[in-house]
Amino acid sequence: MRVNSLKLKNFRNYSELEVEFDCKRNIIIGENAQGKTNLIEAIYLCAFARSFRTSNSTDLIKIGEENCNVSVEAVSEDIDKKISITINNRGKKMIKKDNKFLGRTAELLNNLVVVVFSPDDLRIIKDSPEKRRNFIDKEISQLRPSYFEALRNYKDVLKQKNSLIKQLRAPGSESKMRDMLEIYDMQLAKYGSEIIKIRREFVDMLSEKASKIQNNISKGRENLEIKYVESVAAENILDEIINSRERDIYNGHCSIGPHRDDLDFYINGIDAKKFGSQGQQRTVALSLKLAEIQLAEMILGENAVLLLDDVLSELDRERQSYLLNEIEDVQLFLTSTEVNSELLHGMKEGKVFNVKSGSLV
Repeated sequence: MRVNSLKLKNFRNYSELEVEFDCKRNIIIGENAQGKTNLIEAIYLCAFARSFRTSNSTDLIKIGEENCNVSVEAVSEDIDKKISITINNRGKKMIKKDNKFLGRTAELLNNLVVVVFSPDDLRIIKDSPEKRRNFIDKEISQLRPSYFEALRNYKDVLKQKNSLIKQLRAPGSESKMRDMLEIYDMQLAKYGSEIIKIRREFVDMLSEKASKIQNNISKGRENLEIKYVESVAAENILDEIINSRERDIYNGHCSIGPHRDDLDFYINGIDAKKFGSQGQQRTVALSLKLAEIQLAEMILGENAVLLLDDVLSELDRERQSYLLNEIEDVQLFLTSTEVNSELLHGMKEGKVFNVKSGSLV
């Protein structure tokens, strides 16, 4: 899988841009606030129909303009694809694939599979459980669009149930509301069980791949194990939800389900969240991202596109070199304020782009 070209119209600080990329490595260099990250954000948008930097789609429109457009020409399984997304000033998106409108985001997923790695991702080991859940949800959704649908349905039902629970806390709640609660519980168990089982399988595969990468980067010094921490087993989820019903009404929220799950990381059997050094934790984060690419290749039969957003400055020279030279058969986009000249000269092949004030120079 690779991105051949990108076109922008009124996107972020770009009035208009057309650019063709190298099939292997694309190094995008520029000072802060010049627009280098905007380029890979645009590629990401065409994969997920959303940004990895903001939840407000109108932020992507150039100031003073009514709408923006991003389109990529990509190749997947030797099939040319054109993906185009237009966003208006109300945040509404119009998504096209090969000039045909797509009605749902799920139809877009899997057409362009990307893995993004930013400085925020380096902190995923020490970050909140919500960040780690978001990480696996995003990656699984790309590889299995049916998971995206189950997750969306689960979140919708969870929101409705939590709203109902707050009403049930009031004295004299109607029995009809209790009946509705039972319906929500069955739906949560249905979707939640599916989510847990798929996550469980995904994390097992992720652990196997990431362990080998961690071992390579650390030159055999570190063995990594990733564990999926379930708040409830998929096989018992309905019983547990029912058993916690009165407690949840008292507390005002649903306490059982995959929205409470987490990931644990162990290096040589030691908890990396609590006792791992900063260097070890960053290596785990890097191993996770590179393992995602291997899983994409295993599940989809081709590699994802790797987007590295300003992470070189956060890594030591050894890990920088690993990123630029040891990753084969993957199209790479890397943004940075500067790249060591020795690394650039040692790079096997690729293009270097310089960005200034929303233009390539």
